[in-house]
Amino acid sequence: MLRLCLISLFSTCLLMACSQNQSSSQSVFTDAIDYASFPNIENCEEENVREIKYYNCKNSKDIYLAALKSAKEQNKPLMVTFGFNTCPYCKVLDAEIYNPVNPITSEAVKQYISSESARALGDFSVLTVRLHARSEHGLKLADDLGVTQMAQARGWHRVWSPFVVFVNSQTGAMASESLWEAKEIYCDWSANIAVSLEKNGFIERGQPQTQRKRCPKA
Repeated sequence: MLRLCLISLFSTCLLMACSQNQSSSQSVFTDAIDYASFPNIENCEEENVREIKYYNCKNSKDIYLAALKSAKEQNKPLMVTFGFNTCPYCKVLDAEIYNPVNPITSEAVKQYISSESARALGDFSVLTVRLHARSEHGLKLADDLGVTQMAQARGWHRVWSPFVVFVNSQTGAMASESLWEAKEIYCDWSANIAVSLEKNGFIERGQPQTQRKRCPKA
């Protein structure tokens, strides 16, 4: 009887430890919307690719507004990625920030902000949305939002792919660390997120708990 109790207790502790480990390694990113809920544009043919992540045949403005509304209601920041399905660097970005084996967590991001901001944020998440950067509606939205001007200010004539923008869902303020000709970038994507959330005013600027190091751009 005692042996059975010890085995049961050990199993319970093991399950709790696994559960805690899973929660601590949960990705900070969550999809803002369900793309399937948006109708296709009439007489539009979607790209012939194995997996569609950027929709040429769904209106980018409708997708963005719905994503922003969801983020605002949940008081979460919104990460907008302009790209397209055959973009090689978009695939590199996905591998870096959506790695299920080694995901970016809220704790990883919070180490790069002040302790005061970290306490205020608690266990937070970033909502994400993808927009097609080569569609007419995607390019128009980028113009309307001022993203095209942000890209031009960084040394490129248009919105390249991927171009990542973090939006303060409460104020609409935007910030981007996407630099085309930068010689150095943040070594850790978590630091990039932290800086962007400070720049768009979603969190207060302060002395980060961990130094935000920069590395030569590959």
